[in-house]
Amino acid sequence: MKRLVLALAVLAVLASALSVPTARAQPVAAVISGPTAVAPSSVHEYTVTVSGGPAVHAPNGGTFSIEYVVQGDNTVGADPVVPRPLANAQGKFFLNITAPSAEGVVQLYVKAKSSNITANETTETRLSIYVALPVELRATLRNLGAATATNVTVLFYVDDKLVGNTTVARIEAGASLDVNVTYIPVGLADGQHTVKVTADLDHDGKIEPERGELLQSDFFYKSEHSIVPAILGSITVFILVILVFVLLAIRRQRRQG
Repeated sequence: MKRLVLALAVLAVLASALSVPTARAQPVAAVISGPTAVAPSSVHEYTVTVSGGPAVHAPNGGTFSIEYVVQGDNTVGADPVVPRPLANAQGKFFLNITAPSAEGVVQLYVKAKSSNITANETTETRLSIYVALPVELRATLRNLGAATATNVTVLFYVDDKLVGNTTVARIEAGASLDVNVTYIPVGLADGQHTVKVTADLDHDGKIEPERGELLQSDFFYKSEHSIVPAILGSITVFILVILVFVLLAIRRQRRQG
């Protein structure tokens, strides 16, 4: 009778152990990071991080591998356009991607695999990349005041959306200085657009024209998408001519007391 009770107790312990939920391995996942707006024919680095899957719990070490390629309706000039493989044990990959030579939208497609000796698991991910001609916005700052202006933050807006900024360390009284920013006009429709430049002289986050701070507006036209890289030069020059405006009345005025 004692042996029977002991056997039942052992079975109960085994059943209890088997009922304890075991840690479930995370499925394989891949994440792409990098710029989503680029200029035609430009080269940028992207990072692909692969995690989870059989490689994580392999007793003798597993392998992460990927195949990556640029896909889209127009991939002329892009690289790679044929799937390119990479593999390592860490799961982190650095890719140099060349954008197509014409404007449009492409995708960086990645197929990732996590594997060990007995098993493997795959996943797919994509990153949309907008390819557009960069627009260079320029302005000439002229200090007509009697004092030197220092650490002037200049902000550029297109259609009231901030597209870039720069800080001017010093503008002497009576001097002029050119400033510029370059941005990729993602989603910018063809036609007329307003560009605005502001300069915060007293660093209070407010633009106060009555105190000599700048708020200057102008406009430019965006033409149809380019087809060949040769058009880049003429379009850029045309935009620069329109956007070179002189911003007057920069005065650094601080109230006393």
